[in-house]
Amino acid sequence: MSRIEEISTRSKEAILSKLQKAYIDKEFTRSPSLDPVEHIVTSGQMLEEMRQKMSDNKYIVEESTKDKLEDKINEITQNYGYESLLYGESLGLDLDKIKASKKICFDKEIEKLRSEVFHSDFSIIHAHCGVSSHGVALVLSSKTQPRMLSLAPKLCIVLLQKEKIVPSLSEALNLVKQENAILPSNILFIAGPSRTADIELITVFGVHGPQKAHIILY
Repeated sequence: MSRIEEISTRSKEAILSKLQKAYIDKEFTRSPSLDPVEHIVTSGQMLEEMRQKMSDNKYIVEESTKDKLEDKINEITQNYGYESLLYGESLGLDLDKIKASKKICFDKEIEKLRSEVFHSDFSIIHAHCGVSSHGVALVLSSKTQPRMLSLAPKLCIVLLQKEKIVPSLSEALNLVKQENAILPSNILFIAGPSRTADIELITVFGVHGPQKAHIILY
């Protein structure tokens, strides 16, 4: 190790040590996020609003039962002719039932899987909840479901349980706070496929992420 590398390593260790010993406010209490708009809707109304607003956001909305998720996924991917799957360790589906010639588990650092991640046809992720007022899916990033799963492949398939639909962004955030003593490092609100209108005000899909996004409500 060179002198410069040694100094750099020591500096890094010193910074990390200070962060670990950083001041903690023992009197801090987490307060709920407040919504200025009152949402009075039934679960049936939220589901219908979710379907409509997700379609408006260019999601392709699908429905299935939990025991038929693999069949619905196969139906979607075969329509596109996609064969390469990227998935996280927490997927929880029967991989043997999913028809793909290549199945890559995103269980290593991106530097070790860069080619596989950026050359996969489709990914499958779980949404923590859905927000009916905006037609978006809230997705938590973690070691077992990395953020790049929703960004790199051409198609992202989002799985969302119908009973996990909430009426507002504030309720979605409060749900995350209630269920996680330590908040995730990254919280995503996914509003359909990637798009931009920066180029001559023409909407182009897939510039910064997936060209297509399907959401399966089950």
